[in-house]
Amino acid sequence: MKKPIRLFIADDHHLMLEGLASLIGSIEGLELTGKFASGRDLLDTLLKTVRLPDVCLIDIEMPGIDGIETVRLIREKFVDMKIMALTMHDEQHFVNRMIVAGANGYVLKNVKRQSFIDSINRVMSGNSFVIEGLAHKKVNVPDDELTDREKDILKQIVLGKSNKEISAELYISDRTVDTHRTNIKRKLKLTTLSQLMQYAKEHGLS
Repeated sequence: MKKPIRLFIADDHHLMLEGLASLIGSIEGLELTGKFASGRDLLDTLLKTVRLPDVCLIDIEMPGIDGIETVRLIREKFVDMKIMALTMHDEQHFVNRMIVAGANGYVLKNVKRQSFIDSINRVMSGNSFVIEGLAHKKVNVPDDELTDREKDILKQIVLGKSNKEISAELYISDRTVDTHRTNIKRKLKLTTLSQLMQYAKEHGLS
């Protein structure tokens, strides 16, 4: 039998937290293993728990450290953790900030039950950034954001090549490659390899 997807959720609104707990409890294949009223409580538990969750669902506006900072701190400690923003904010700049922080998905709280389930499954199984409930499902980044050299380096990055390998391929120094990597991530507001791969695929660079 397939193991259920283990979830942690953080939301400072008690009714929303209980409602999410009830919803998750009614869905076969999902298991709520932790619920928290703040990002700090969630982070503290992650740092000391033996059995980590598969996915963390995090609200944006919370006391203490907000959801964006919570995601950033989790990503620093748990590189492979799946993290989704679960929020009422539908503004693009919040999506971009969550991407930069290291989230894997962005879901509005008003989505239908099946969309909620699908978004979790997509985050678990895919490499692309998952957006559910927004009118625009792609991160809008114009093609001319990257220079030709940066596009060349991005092509090498998505092939999984190291800085040393890229420097040898393009006849530039390791430090120059590292600088280009940083600029590419800053310009695109993307942080993980999977997000860069998705961007490269969508823009004909892979």
